[in-house]
Amino acid sequence: MGLILLIILLIAAAVVLLYLWAIRPDTRRKQHCLSFARWDFAHRGLWNMDRGIPENSLPAFWQAVRHGFAIELDVHLTKDQKIVVFHDDTLKRMCRLDRTVESLTYEELSRYRLLNTDCRIPLLQEVLKLVNGRVPLLIELKLPTSSTALCPLLDRMLETYRGQYLIESFNSLGLLWYRRHRPEILRGQLASRYGPARGLTALLQKLSTSLIVNAASRPDFVAYNYKHTRGLGFRLNHWLFKVPVFAWTIRSRSAYQQCRTRFSAVIFENFLPKENA
Repeated sequence: MGLILLIILLIAAAVVLLYLWAIRPDTRRKQHCLSFARWDFAHRGLWNMDRGIPENSLPAFWQAVRHGFAIELDVHLTKDQKIVVFHDDTLKRMCRLDRTVESLTYEELSRYRLLNTDCRIPLLQEVLKLVNGRVPLLIELKLPTSSTALCPLLDRMLETYRGQYLIESFNSLGLLWYRRHRPEILRGQLASRYGPARGLTALLQKLSTSLIVNAASRPDFVAYNYKHTRGLGFRLNHWLFKVPVFAWTIRSRSAYQQCRTRFSAVIFENFLPKENA
């Protein structure tokens, strides 16, 4: 009986150690990562549809620059290998077209306007020229499949960009690419709690929520939905490993004040965190 108990305890200890190894972030560049903490990140730019400024548009990014906010934005790869700034996998919500970004060329995408405004889907190169290093960029890799073709093209474009930037993604394969090929670039694992799902999708979502995907991405920071931070994986990352946490998406000043004291940085929308902004 004593031997069996010992074996059970050893197996339990091994499982715990394996779990801790899997969720462990890379904290060697923590101070570098925290240098971005003084910034508030405007989610998809400082957009405001009441003023006709849609998300992820050039006017939204210019407003963020003008008000002194860092910028969070999303990048997709088009059919003809152009990098565009757009959040959704399809154009249905923003352009009323039920097609994926990846299935269209940039010329085709440029025919459509964002939410009935005069704004079109911008190229990342246009955004980089507009921002010109004035504020940091938090660039989310949109990888709807297992392909990481976006990553080397994005990296090549950013090699000549003089501004500060970080990379983040829900897809740990994109972060794994950066870990292998450009380990010096700060990378963040995006995660949240997800709705009901089945099969492989449900499994992948659980691995993401629990931050077990950190085994592949080994992120420098975690970007987590601030409403869903009670899970064990997040708490261990936050309190045990003390990884920098970027909280998203904050939509009120009261939530902002709470998150500013709890987390390293804040990603916000629909209000101005600074009174004089």
